[in-house]
Amino acid sequence: MKKYISLLLLLIAVPACVSAADKNEKKLPKEVQEVSDSVRRQFIPDKRVAVFDISYTVSGKHLIVKGVTTSPEAKSALFSELKKTKYQITDSLLSLPDSVSLDGKIFGIVNLSVSNLRVEPDFSSEMTTQALLGMPVKLLQRDGWYRIQTPDNYIAWVHRVGIHPVTKAEYDAWNRADKIVVTSHYGFTYQKPDATSQSVSDVVAGNRLKWEGTEGDYYKISYPDGRQAYIAKSISMPEKEWKASVKQDAESIIRTAYTLMGVPYLWAGTSSKGIDCSGFVRTVLFMHNIIIPRDASQQAYVGQHIDIAPDFSNMQPGDLIFFGRKATAEKKERVVHVCIYIGNKKFIHSQGDVHVSSFDPADNEYDEYNLNRMLFGVRILNGIGTPGINTTDTNPYYN
Repeated sequence: MKKYISLLLLLIAVPACVSAADKNEKKLPKEVQEVSDSVRRQFIPDKRVAVFDISYTVSGKHLIVKGVTTSPEAKSALFSELKKTKYQITDSLLSLPDSVSLDGKIFGIVNLSVSNLRVEPDFSSEMTTQALLGMPVKLLQRDGWYRIQTPDNYIAWVHRVGIHPVTKAEYDAWNRADKIVVTSHYGFTYQKPDATSQSVSDVVAGNRLKWEGTEGDYYKISYPDGRQAYIAKSISMPEKEWKASVKQDAESIIRTAYTLMGVPYLWAGTSSKGIDCSGFVRTVLFMHNIIIPRDASQQAYVGQHIDIAPDFSNMQPGDLIFFGRKATAEKKERVVHVCIYIGNKKFIHSQGDVHVSSFDPADNEYDEYNLNRMLFGVRILNGIGTPGINTTDTNPYYN
């Protein structure tokens, strides 16, 4: 009997909740909703790189605007348009960074080999990207966790263990300091210049640590939070030497891509521990000191656009190819996947794991699925220095 009573109560409660939600939704005046949507479309077209989290409380002719935003322009436009309505406006909208919650420290350095960034400040929230040890970031807000913005402008939440907050002076000092770059896909640092001593942490390719000295076959390094350790020369090198030696040609980049063969696909992954399709492309290029946007749908619109010829004759090794839903008369294309073209109708990508596929039906690696959803290509390597494609020498976060 209790079972049936509980079921009856559930059936009664669900419609009540839906009805209440609908009722609250109707309370927002149409003209206010239209203003809010218009400002969002104009100033925040991509919520991955800017924040416009706005809510309203309506009481008679009084409108309280609450939430947070990273765009002063959007905030100014919002209140300018809202003033044209019949409502009395109270501004409770917080501009980020929120220096109060951050105790004045609006900069930070990533403090773990790989820090997982999430949509919301909760471990159960979806992971959206990753940040690497030594990476300089901007702090926007603190709510137990930190809301941060990375050098590719991506915004997400990270647990406080993953970030070391710093002042502007400390941030600049970190960027100016001589550093050691991890060049191996995986390794460890140690308490002593001896691999049999206690490990301090793991490291992955692209990690950066402050160079404190040299002892035998090891570099003495320090972490953003001041911990000290030793790292083997065999898996790292001084940043200045690395920058001078790293090549940004297709052959070198494809060779690096092959070193990640078999690494498992990880949604939102951007490190040697696991990578998604766009994370794979971004990681490979980052290992050659090239910084591009985070997601495939962002990467697709930087560099030189290429309409791919049927025989792929206008494609060059090192170009990127994008896949997804083709454009229609009503809708723009939807980009959902990316690969690195390696020549001869073959490409390397992360889908399940990192592997090589082919557009040629005669090849064993033939990938009919991706051929059928292929959209277009983009040439990145001749576009370094153009909008959306930079290096640690020119990216403002590193300078």
